Amino acid sequence: MTKKIIYVLYILIIVCIGIATIIEKYKGTAFVGDNIYGAWWFALLWAMLAAASMSYMMHRKLYRRVAVMLLHVSFLVILAGALITHLTSAKGTVNLRMNTETKEYVDEDGVKREFPFALRLKSFNIVNYPGTDAPLDYQSILQAQTDGETQDVTVSMNNIGNVEGYRLYQSSYDSDGQGVALGVYHDPYGIAVTYMGYLMLFVGIVCTLLSKKTMIRSLYKKATQSVVTLLALLFMAQNVSADELPCVDKDIARKMGTVCVLYNNRICPVNTVATDFVTKLAGKASWNGYSADEIFVSWMIYYSPWEKQKLIRIKSKEVQELLGIDGQWASYSDFLDEYHEYKLKKALDDLKQGKGTISRKALMEADEKYNVVEMFYHGEMIKMFPYEGKGEVKWYVPGNQVLPKEIPVKEQFFIKQSMDFLTESIVTGQKERSLEIIAKIKLFQRDMIGEVLPSRNTINAEIAYNKMNTMKWPVFLTLMVGLVMCVVISASWKRCRERWFKIVTTGYVALLALYLTVLLCLRWWVGGHVPVSNGYETMQFMAWALLIMTMAMYRKFPIMIGFGTLVAAFCLLVAMIASGTPQITPLMPVLQSPLLSIHVMTVMCAYALFALQVLLGIQGLWLIHGNKTQQVEKNTALSQLLLYPAVFLLAIGIFLGAVWANVSWGTYWSWDPKETWALITFMVYAVPMHRESIGVFNKPRVYHIYIICAFLTVLTTYFGVNYILGGMHSYA
Repeated sequence: MTKKIIYVLYILIIVCIGIATIIEKYKGTAFVGDNIYGAWWFALLWAMLAAASMSYMMHRKLYRRVAVMLLHVSFLVILAGALITHLTSAKGTVNLRMNTETKEYVDEDGVKREFPFALRLKSFNIVNYPGTDAPLDYQSILQAQTDGETQDVTVSMNNIGNVEGYRLYQSSYDSDGQGVALGVYHDPYGIAVTYMGYLMLFVGIVCTLLSKKTMIRSLYKKATQSVVTLLALLFMAQNVSADELPCVDKDIARKMGTVCVLYNNRICPVNTVATDFVTKLAGKASWNGYSADEIFVSWMIYYSPWEKQKLIRIKSKEVQELLGIDGQWASYSDFLDEYHEYKLKKALDDLKQGKGTISRKALMEADEKYNVVEMFYHGEMIKMFPYEGKGEVKWYVPGNQVLPKEIPVKEQFFIKQSMDFLTESIVTGQKERSLEIIAKIKLFQRDMIGEVLPSRNTINAEIAYNKMNTMKWPVFLTLMVGLVMCVVISASWKRCRERWFKIVTTGYVALLALYLTVLLCLRWWVGGHVPVSNGYETMQFMAWALLIMTMAMYRKFPIMIGFGTLVAAFCLLVAMIASGTPQITPLMPVLQSPLLSIHVMTVMCAYALFALQVLLGIQGLWLIHGNKTQQVEKNTALSQLLLYPAVFLLAIGIFLGAVWANVSWGTYWSWDPKETWALITFMVYAVPMHRESIGVFNKPRVYHIYIICAFLTVLTTYFGVNYILGGMHSYA
């Protein structure tokens, strides 16, 4: 009876929090916080589950198995900490004005409460990204008066102030810069209890992995190599041709690609802008044999003939008809009619009024490509000339424009005329003079803001990264090789054990892992942070982690050479299709915490193992269909073996994320959709780990079907939250 009660409560909680994330999208965070997550009945569900679970554990005498007992008790302690936080913590905001003392804050219910101290705002500063006017951090210096003593407290986006247990974090600021709004969080007991639960969980995980009384050792003995055949995906690329075009010299274009510009609030080489520009238009970083640098610089110089080149890819046939083009390729001129009117304007207006019949996505995608060229013409991509005045750096585009009077005449002349001189020298074929002018532009930048410009090595590293990252053939080659390896192993099991096969396959995987290692290191170097800050980066990291796991496990489990490579290829494919070539943007200080990087990497390793289990599940069902009993047992054992580290890594990743959130934002759990679905994923995958209690999972068919279906929670956590549900963790 107790077991059935646990089943019902467990499923009910998962369903409730899953539905809550959907309701939150339409009703808002405050609504689900008050009516679901903060409701008495929700707390009661957790309390009933905890009580029933404890009763069942005592009935089964699990206290005799210390590791297992410690693991389960840790969750009860974490729940107790959450309950204590819910009952005893206080949360609100305090508004401070410069040199005005206050002893009150307003809680979530709008009630005024008193601090046991007095606060005063001494100063407030906005810190910009180096060499730009884009805000990076907000810093408040507070003066706290406690028991006759005065102390200064700094509050910023990466530093929470703490005064007598009251945690203060930056929320917003007044438009005149003379006041701030700070979040207030006071949790004197709950955090300590929850952290104790996290510690017990970690110790329990270690003990479970090392214990001789758990199932892991027996699963390891059963697990061995097996194979699967998967469907192949075919990709075709189209080449386009163009008439002879005026194009700048390759050396000039390459040198121009090393000049720094301000782009997306980041100082980067022109090569990065050119790569994004061409990729956005053509879907790849080159066109008809021309590099991104050649296209970008040539369009700057010979804009008229380049406007007529069909290098803009339009996939939608409906949009093709609107533009009057035959096929997928359009020129900039195709977007304008004979009166120089924008051809898509009426369709866009109809779309805004709900009258449109053309796909919104297709129309917006085409409109975006047109506007990329418009941004190029308006100088948004060539902010090339920096000048520091009044304590801040401004970037200016070349050409005749009104410049601030504080810029000296000599510098004004250079900003306005240097690109004209460069254009003249290129058009007249004066290569040496062109290179000399480019060198002077770079020297001007160094003289103005040399201390914040990227070093020459960093610029070269970014250009190398751009070149490597825009190559699509490694992704398709990896996909093809992974499929071939799976087919070969499936068709001839003995061949996969031959020495030459092992050397070839492991050599390829090692080279691919090295390629991704270089790619990730370059991105780390250029971005200044571990590359796990967005969806694109995490998919690349997941592919890298899979390849490392493949090499580590290949000796004992040869099947991993096919599965690992194949899943890694799909990760790279998703990154390439979904994100193209995203910006290496600088991170705000709060996102530069090592805890965040470890949290993301740990969770992605768990997701990688879950993905491998899906392939093992497909293979297992195929083997079951073929009545290959012995291979089914080994296949299932391998999948069950991977389940333990996968679930444990996810658990560690979740509580590391909670610790980071507590350090950075003042609270360790906020029921954000990403947090919630990570918890759902953990709860769903934890179920088949209890095969002793839930006997149905001892049947391989049921186990594999469950594991395959469970991966939907991973997809929802990663893609569903990013692109549908939203929230603070959304990458989209």
